[in-house]
Amino acid sequence: MIEGESYWPRLIKSVRARENLTQAALASWLGVDQTTVSRWERGQDAPAFRLRQRIRDLYRQRAAGKQDLVARARVRNALWPASLVGPGAVFIEFNARALSEIGVEASDLRGRSIYGLFGPDVDCVTERWESTGIFQGELAMTVSLNRIESPGRTAYIKTLDTPHFTWDGDIWCLCEIQRISEAEHARLMKEFGGSNFALSFDALHP
Repeated sequence: MIEGESYWPRLIKSVRARENLTQAALASWLGVDQTTVSRWERGQDAPAFRLRQRIRDLYRQRAAGKQDLVARARVRNALWPASLVGPGAVFIEFNARALSEIGVEASDLRGRSIYGLFGPDVDCVTERWESTGIFQGELAMTVSLNRIESPGRTAYIKTLDTPHFTWDGDIWCLCEIQRISEAEHARLMKEFGGSNFALSFDALHP
């Protein structure tokens, strides 16, 4: 039996179908003949060792890149207020419900940092949030408590943040946003011992 008789035909067909590649196009990218790809897909042969990693990398890269797009689409279309934030507390994506929940009027926050947008209290909470290690892959989740001051009103906001590991090695945070009462804000501040709560991956295992 040829090594990878079932694995390689499935993987190669999957890569071609997902990337809309002909056998000839994939063959050209790999530097082989179209008939070679055809033999792989029929299980009559398997890719040489030097080509296997390139095929796997193409499969993983395309899948991971699409997962990043899915993360952005998930935020845009979420049924709850949500944003996607990257290192430096920069907005990558958000939805209209998030703006409504925090009471901010803005057409587009993408590419803008949280710092300087919502007042000094939020800046301090955000600085502490970044220092927890959420963008270093050390945490499974964080909860942050913010007080947003605007003319004539104060909004108390709780965010639940979970990491999304991108294909290129960055970490984004999916932030679910909820407006809470002043009393709930005070209660959670007391419970957390401050404005930030962090849970490590290790803490998830008894």
